[in-house]
Amino acid sequence: MRILIELSEKLKKKLDSLIALLQAHKVIVAFSGGIDSSLLAYLSKNNAKETLLITMKSLLYSEEEAKEASNFALKFNIPHLFLETEPLSNEEFIKNKNNRCYTCKKDIFAKILKVKEERAYNLVIEGSNITDLGDYRPGLDALKELNITSPYIKTEIDKDEIRVLSKYFQLETESKPSGACFASRIPYNQVITETKLKMVENAEKFLKDSFNLTQLRVRYHDEKIARIEVLKDDIEKIITDKAKEKIIKKFKEIGFCYITIDLEGFRSGSLNEILSI
Repeated sequence: MRILIELSEKLKKKLDSLIALLQAHKVIVAFSGGIDSSLLAYLSKNNAKETLLITMKSLLYSEEEAKEASNFALKFNIPHLFLETEPLSNEEFIKNKNNRCYTCKKDIFAKILKVKEERAYNLVIEGSNITDLGDYRPGLDALKELNITSPYIKTEIDKDEIRVLSKYFQLETESKPSGACFASRIPYNQVITETKLKMVENAEKFLKDSFNLTQLRVRYHDEKIARIEVLKDDIEKIITDKAKEKIIKKFKEIGFCYITIDLEGFRSGSLNEILSI
C-alpha cells in the first residue's frame, strides 16, 4: 500500500488550473510514456471529454519505450495510437544544425495535427514544463507556431512538481528518469545517420542491463568516440577494472573506437553547453 501525500495549496491551485484547461475538450496527448506525458495522459483521461494518446515510432526511440507507453495506455484503458515517422528522410534533420529539434517537432506535430482534424479532436497537448525553459529548446518555437498547448507551462508547473503530482496520483512513472531521443546524443553539426543512432541505442541498453543504471547517456562524437554520462554516484560502478574491460569489449563490438567517461556525470542537455562558449 503506497503512502498518500498532501499537496501544497499552491500546487493544488496549479492542478485545478490544469484540469480546467482539459475539461470540455477532446484531447490528443503527444505521449512518449515518460513522466511528463504520462501525468498529462492520466489527467486527461479523468477530466477531458475524450482522450487519445499518440506515440511516435522511429529510429529515435527504443522499442522498450514504445512497450512502456503501450502498457501505460492499457493499464488506464486510454485509446492509444502509434504513428510511424522517418526523420532521416528530412535533409535538414540529418544536417543536425542547432535547430534540429525545431525541425523534428515540426514534422511530428504536423502528423499529429492531421489526426486531430481527421478525428475531430480540438486540443493537442504535450509535456514541456517550466523547467525546460531554462535550457535551449528550439522545439518550443515549433509548438508555438503550430498552436500546440503545453499545459505545464501555462500553469507554471515545473519538473519537481510533476514528480510530486505523479506520486500523489500513485503513478508508477513518478520515479522514471528523464528521457530524450537518440539524436540528442549526437553533437550539433555532426551528421545524423542510422548507424550512429543504433550504436548509441545498443551502447545505452548494454550499460543499463549490465550495471543496473537508470539515468545515463552515451554521446557519439566524431571519430567514433563514445562519451559516457552516468549519475555521479554511479561512476564508481563503471570504473572498476572488471567493468572497464567489459565496457571496452562491448563498445568496440558495437563500433566505437574510443571510449570515455565524463567526470562531470549525467546532465540533461549537456550538448547545449557548447552553445554558450
